Amino acid sequence: MTKKTCPYCGSDIRKMNEFQYFCGFCDMRVNSNKAMENNERLEVRTREFVADHYIDKNTQELMDFSTYELLYLLKFIRKERSDMYHHMKTFQRAGEQEDTNQFKEIEKETGSNYIYLSKKMFVVENIIRQRLGYVPVRITEPYLVQYLENIKNDKRRPMIIRTERVIKN
Repeated sequence: MTKKTCPYCGSDIRKMNEFQYFCGFCDMRVNSNKAMENNERLEVRTREFVADHYIDKNTQELMDFSTYELLYLLKFIRKERSDMYHHMKTFQRAGEQEDTNQFKEIEKETGSNYIYLSKKMFVVENIIRQRLGYVPVRITEPYLVQYLENIKNDKRRPMIIRTERVIKN
């Protein structure tokens, strides 16, 4: 029979109701979807592909993304934001050359997109900052590959404390 255990310390946990358990060691409630079995550790979710439309997720939804997914998304947002800034400046210069409203309208639209991407960048950076304690200045492909390797090579063994001495012959 499998026993429910705390995902943080590995202790047996007591069922409170259909949705929650209680860990006496950690002195906290554990949602049933986080409760583990037989001292297993929490899984680290890593989607190796992050779609560009994830930019439009709200802050609460972004907070549910894994740190790896957020780093990948931040790299994409920074690139899009930089491109948008350059487009905005190009249309600004073009509008100064020719006195037409067409360039000014496009400049205004790209400026709005730039502001939107800037705010999304700040949201994602701040979630990452909360988790890592810093925001990476540059996020490169090698950085993301190394981050993913660290996750894959993580300590996955169950949380078991040996209480009996091992006698060697």
